[in-house]
Amino acid sequence: MTTPTWRVRDLEKAFRVGTWPFRTDRVALHGVGIEVARGERVGLVGGSGSGKSTLVRCGLGLIRPDAGEIELLGSSTHGWSAARWRRARRTVQVLFQDPRAMLHPDVPVGALLADSAALHRPEERPRDVARQALTEVGLGERYDALPRELSGGEQRRVGIARVLLARPELLVADEPTSGLDAAVRASMVELLLQRVGSDCSVVLVSHDLSTVAQVCDRVVVMHKGRVVDRFSTTQLRESGWHPSHASTRALLEAAGWTGRKAAEA
Repeated sequence: MTTPTWRVRDLEKAFRVGTWPFRTDRVALHGVGIEVARGERVGLVGGSGSGKSTLVRCGLGLIRPDAGEIELLGSSTHGWSAARWRRARRTVQVLFQDPRAMLHPDVPVGALLADSAALHRPEERPRDVARQALTEVGLGERYDALPRELSGGEQRRVGIARVLLARPELLVADEPTSGLDAAVRASMVELLLQRVGSDCSVVLVSHDLSTVAQVCDRVVVMHKGRVVDRFSTTQLRESGWHPSHASTRALLEAAGWTGRKAAEA
C-alpha cells in the first residue's frame, strides 16, 4: 500500500477567546482526519468558519494542535523542531488565502521569485526562472513591481507563480482563485495543477464546490470543525447519488450541482 503524502488523524484545536474574566475556549477542530495519496487531488470544502484553514495550518505545522497525529511525506511529525518543519516545507508549498502572506512589501516581485528559484532550482538561472513563472501567470511585464503596485488579483497570481517554480511534492492551496476574475479562475487552477505535475499531491481548499468538482478526484466536507462528508467527484455525476449531510447539500445547491444538473454535468 502506498504511503500517503499527508495524513492527519484525530486533530483537535481550540482557541482562547475573549478577555478575563469572560475568557472561554472556542473549539475549532473536533477530531478531524484527512488523508491524501501521492498524486491525488482532494478538495477540502466548507463554509466560512468550518475549520478548513485551521486544519491546514495545524496539519502543516504552522500552528500547534492540541492533540492528534500528523504524517507528512511518509514521516511522523511528532517532536519535529522548527528547523525540521522548515526543511519539509521546501517540498510542501502552501498558497495562502491572503496573497500578501507570500510577498514582502519592500521587495519587487521578480526579485522575490528569483530568491525562491535560487533555493528550489539552483541548477538554473534564478532571474530566468522568475521571469518565466511570471509570464505563465500573465505578469511578464511586472518583474520590478512592488506588491503595493499590484491589484489583489495580481498579487494572487504572483503567489501562484511562486508555487509553480518550487516543484513541490504536496501543494495546499487555500482559496487559490480568491480575487481573480471569473474569466481567469479556471485557467489559473488548470495551469497550477498542470505545472506541479501528476506526482504532486494537491489539496484545494475552497467554499466553491463547482471549481473543486471540476479538478479534484475526491471531496472532503467540513462543518463546524468536523469532517461531515467524503465522496468522489464522479459521484456528483451519478443520478442516484445523494449527499449524506445538510451542509453538503447546501454547498451543492450554491454551486448549482443539484438533481438533474448534477447528473448531466
